[in-house]
Amino acid sequence: MKKTRRRRTPEARGLLSQPARAAARAVTRQRLERTMEKAAPLAVPDTSDPAATIANEEVHDFRVAIRRLRSWLRAVGDLVNDDLPRRDRAALRRIARRAGAARDAQVEWQWLTAPGEPFSAPAARAAQWLAGQRRTVYAAERGRLQKRVGEQWPTLATALADALASGRDAGGPPETLGTHLASVLAHHLASAHAALERIEHRTQVEIIHRARIKVKRLRYLVEAVDAQTPAGERALRLLRVLQDTLGELHDAHVITLQLEPLLVPRLGKRTPTGRPALRDLRALRAAVRRRELAAFRGALDLLGSRAAVAAWRVLDRLPARLAALASSRRRPHIRTATSESP
Repeated sequence: MKKTRRRRTPEARGLLSQPARAAARAVTRQRLERTMEKAAPLAVPDTSDPAATIANEEVHDFRVAIRRLRSWLRAVGDLVNDDLPRRDRAALRRIARRAGAARDAQVEWQWLTAPGEPFSAPAARAAQWLAGQRRTVYAAERGRLQKRVGEQWPTLATALADALASGRDAGGPPETLGTHLASVLAHHLASAHAALERIEHRTQVEIIHRARIKVKRLRYLVEAVDAQTPAGERALRLLRVLQDTLGELHDAHVITLQLEPLLVPRLGKRTPTGRPALRDLRALRAAVRRRELAAFRGALDLLGSRAAVAAWRVLDRLPARLAALASSRRRPHIRTATSESP
């Protein structure tokens, strides 16, 4: 499901020439505050049926915020990890996984109930039934997420904020944040390039999923540090569209995996009550495969386009630009708004 993108200033942009440790903590605090804001609706006790919230965005917003926070911690880990206890980072990871489980079920429900092209009648019957299964899973996972956020998040967020506020400025690497992030960004670029190069066929489920994750992490880092020049806008747009296209492909893979055990003929056995007929499930699988193939072709066309070549050229030059900007104390006049999106 697409959301309206909110314009915002890159958190790290004005800190690139500052000492790396203190600047990294400052950005971490900003992202933690954003995560605390998005956790608030889930931390309030709610006695209503979780399944009734499946079209809402609270889980999505919280998952994006916590994912951005963890992505930043991954990029600057050696600068702030000494300040953040291992147990708190582990607790953050567990909450993120719980949010991911609820959001995944929600996305699958949306995928089945709002297809890009209408399903045939047999496929629609199977899709409606499978969507009901995903709705049940979502309700259970959202309930678990709300329980964990309500019980653990306030204490965890306070502990993280206190640790960041009392962290050490001395003893860190003798470098600026921009110098540190230039090497991190170069690594992310190489990793994303390598992951995308491995994609050769639409059935490479794990390879495609890993490539999407690499693109997403690269995008989060670029959004945190880059100014919004026209070329930068186009490069970020490529990463967003590529992430969405690979995400569409991954969603099709997930639905296919859910259908596979249901398509095994039950010789001599009755179909369980409520389960769609085998022909309906097969019709849905065929529709999913068509959508999967369209997404795969879209991803290949995008990667081979002139726009993509130009965007990657801009991205590949960014580490050097970042290091050069960080080495200068004079901050140039730039437009500093980027898109925040899932």
